Amino acid sequence: MRILFVYPNVTRATCPQLGICMLAATAKQLGHGCALYDLTSIRPGKEIFAFQSQLNSSVADVLAVSCRSNEWSFVDTLLRSVDVGNILKIFGGPHATVAPEEVIGLADIVVLGEGEETFAELLKRIAGGGDIANVAGCWIKQGGGIIKNEMRNLISDLDELPFPSWEIFDGVHYYDSCRKTLFKGAKVVGTFEGSRGCPYACTYCINDEVRTLYKGKGKWRREKSPERIVQEVAQFREQYGLDGVFWADEVFLTNVERLERFRDLYRSQIGVPFGFMERPENMTDEKIRIIKEAGAQMVSIGIESGDENIRRNLLNRHHSQETIVSAFRTARKYGLTTHAFTMTGFPGEDKRSMEDTYRLVRQAQPDTVQTTIFYPLRGTKLFELVVQGGFLDSSTPMPNTYYGESSLTLPERQKKELIRHQYLVTYYNSRMMRLFVRAHLGQFFLRLLALFFRVSTKFRQEGIRSTLKAIARRIRILRVKS
Repeated sequence: MRILFVYPNVTRATCPQLGICMLAATAKQLGHGCALYDLTSIRPGKEIFAFQSQLNSSVADVLAVSCRSNEWSFVDTLLRSVDVGNILKIFGGPHATVAPEEVIGLADIVVLGEGEETFAELLKRIAGGGDIANVAGCWIKQGGGIIKNEMRNLISDLDELPFPSWEIFDGVHYYDSCRKTLFKGAKVVGTFEGSRGCPYACTYCINDEVRTLYKGKGKWRREKSPERIVQEVAQFREQYGLDGVFWADEVFLTNVERLERFRDLYRSQIGVPFGFMERPENMTDEKIRIIKEAGAQMVSIGIESGDENIRRNLLNRHHSQETIVSAFRTARKYGLTTHAFTMTGFPGEDKRSMEDTYRLVRQAQPDTVQTTIFYPLRGTKLFELVVQGGFLDSSTPMPNTYYGESSLTLPERQKKELIRHQYLVTYYNSRMMRLFVRAHLGQFFLRLLALFFRVSTKFRQEGIRSTLKAIARRIRILRVKS
């Protein structure tokens, strides 16, 4: 069979989706051909035409769509604007998992949760002409109704999974990765997965809902062995070369013994710098020392809010201000570059809460900050809270960006204040930005100033050629958002 995967990358960021790489590997293991519709490099305004052209030329038997919630609105429009014909439509990914009742209206089959084993069983039965009605882990539209099968067991041994099919994506996702800026002078950056199942339950994240769906279906937190991780990275390096690695795991620093094994293997067999994401409470001196010895160069740490009450009681993040500051201090001690995740626009957040976040970021002193405008994801506790509280109509389409105006029902003045706070925190160490924000300059001027900061920094760090490429990519993204 011929499978056409759809990557609805509405942000146009050059970074592959690991889920599609894994599903393509699963399909290829079974002898099926794979192609990809990748929105990344398609000219804005030509997305539907390009998709229809690919459908006409690929002669696909199965259309496999994986999307996140911020991509669903685009996917819905795309699929309703083309003639798919008799192609079987299988949908999966985060949005399909938490909102199957919405997705099944467009799909023939909706895969919930981890897709590799479910997708493999579906392909085997379809290719063999068998009955797919009772395949675990999916909803199936059949006979005018919907069959809702129980969840499949979690994949217990991640080492048994096939190696990702990196080649399903164009080389631009590796040679011009949006994560190249993390590693000075890097030409090729790869993104990898070392574990599954975040052990935390933040109320703004869908992980807790997915874990609930899998209750009684196996161990939630699973980790690849250091041996498998190194083999995976080595295979990628053979195909593309490698100058930097980014780990997509929600948490990376867990068992000390495993970290030590990873350090020894990675340092001796791979030896390129890497970046990772981590929780503040996991940033202990011992673990950071080990990961630095392994080759870590940067770490992204979640602050989210500087208001401890919001963090604990609304976001379910139970760590203190000092724990957060200490995490950044420990990273600096071992020479790691730090990036902070923050959010603004939570229900109940006021000016004092915003100022608390600004003060905490100034105490933590990250090298860079990413400040997003809160949007409640389907399947999260915060989504239920804002809908019940009248802050959001449940039918409101999710925006494709986390950086624009708040989607919550808030006074216009407060929405503008959120945008100003977003710029203030992101550029917390700039006196010029503080002056402009407090002078209540409009978003247009703040955006221009932020662009100037980014371009000047890029010129200093990467030179003219790399900077011009980044500018071109940013212009493409802005055209899509407009």
